[in-house]
Amino acid sequence: MRKIAFRLIVPLLFVVALCFVLLGIFVSKKITKNSIVSQLEAQKNLRVDIGEMRTGIFGGKVVLSDILLGPRDKNANNGTPVTERADPIESQTRVKINKAIIKVRLIDLLFGRLSIDTLIIDRLDIAYAIDEEGDHTLDPMLDPPKYVRGALNPEYEEKRKRRELAKARRKMKSGDENAVDDSFNVSEMTMATKLRSLILLDSIISIELIKSKNRIAFTGVQGSVSDLDIDPQDLGSHNSAYIELSGNLSVKGPQRIQEYASLTLLADGKIQPFDSQTGFLNPDLITDLTVKKGSRIMSLPIASKLASTLDQLEKAGLDISVIEKILVVNEDSKFRLGLRNYVLRAVEPLPAIFNGNRLLIDEGAWLNTANDEHLINASFTFSEKISNSTFTRANKALSEIVGKGVAGPVAELLFTPVTKEGRIHIPFVSRGDFNRPKVRVTVALRDLADAVKESLKKDPLSLLKGLLDR
Repeated sequence: MRKIAFRLIVPLLFVVALCFVLLGIFVSKKITKNSIVSQLEAQKNLRVDIGEMRTGIFGGKVVLSDILLGPRDKNANNGTPVTERADPIESQTRVKINKAIIKVRLIDLLFGRLSIDTLIIDRLDIAYAIDEEGDHTLDPMLDPPKYVRGALNPEYEEKRKRRELAKARRKMKSGDENAVDDSFNVSEMTMATKLRSLILLDSIISIELIKSKNRIAFTGVQGSVSDLDIDPQDLGSHNSAYIELSGNLSVKGPQRIQEYASLTLLADGKIQPFDSQTGFLNPDLITDLTVKKGSRIMSLPIASKLASTLDQLEKAGLDISVIEKILVVNEDSKFRLGLRNYVLRAVEPLPAIFNGNRLLIDEGAWLNTANDEHLINASFTFSEKISNSTFTRANKALSEIVGKGVAGPVAELLFTPVTKEGRIHIPFVSRGDFNRPKVRVTVALRDLADAVKESLKKDPLSLLKGLLDR
């Protein structure tokens, strides 16, 4: 879930970065479709199409309709006027906006400040793909353009090298402390900016995982970025915003036949959009993610692998089917997550209740979303109902094996190491590839035969009597 959440953040940062460029254009004296398209295409390696534009300069308002951002073509390279362009080639990688409404306070422009009352993005539609290395097809659109208005971009080589270095660092397993996300720098903002509210309405983000052909869809996305306060000259005091997003997440297999997860998510919290030292987008974001009650996970590799390590306890009476079947979230579960480059980490312990059982991920757990490497220390505590029935089932199952007289002591030897406050408690560690994890229980599990031998040493007559009873 944390990995998926990060993959949703990538396109949102993409849109935010382009919004900053667009806001800079707004203060220009010449606000036309051509000027907006030209400015955006001079900054990023993409093609921009705008259906309609309405301006109300005295009211400080601009309305843009049918916006399409897609892969760059010769029209964008040559700076061809909007009216003379051929239709864009249809692509699976795109950013579409049905309508964008910008309203600013004109009086503040006289004092060198850009104060936006509202920026409304209605029906944002983002589609892209991710490969097994963590590279996404939106990424080339964030590169610097090689040609601008038909001429070689003089800043191309410098910006390209910087981008390639940042990409390489982000993929490092350990997460280089000096790595930065250079898709946008605060220096590209022409003046101090305040935004009362950026509102996102009825939007969708679609992601295809190239290797597995699985598809992720975040639908019904609603949310806002409010109280944004950015001053490029004073990031120490003016570098904050509050973000709140919600929507429905589904993960499906190839051809969208099999569904792996259906989650209702809410992300909220105060963030610092930029790194105060470098001016690039903040590589160390911390926010809260809530998985709402009723969300379902149909397949979780770590859970399946954990179940396979509990054979001895299962033979002795533990019902592990609750781990292997559909996991239903019984109550809202709130996670506090840190994000640095491609690495997600647990800022504090992350609890969740599934099917009445409790999963607790320890602070410091991390997941590198670029290569799926992870290290998670956690524990799974079975519900009181299952725990109580386990002890009853254990006595019955062991009675058939070693006799009633010894069943109790053997059960105690088997389950005492994994019992905490009267419940079955399994601490474990998971590492390696998230899709093929190596899971190890971090408490010594007794083998049934060893437990019987130990009971025999303590009370051989009871064991003999139990066998005779059988």
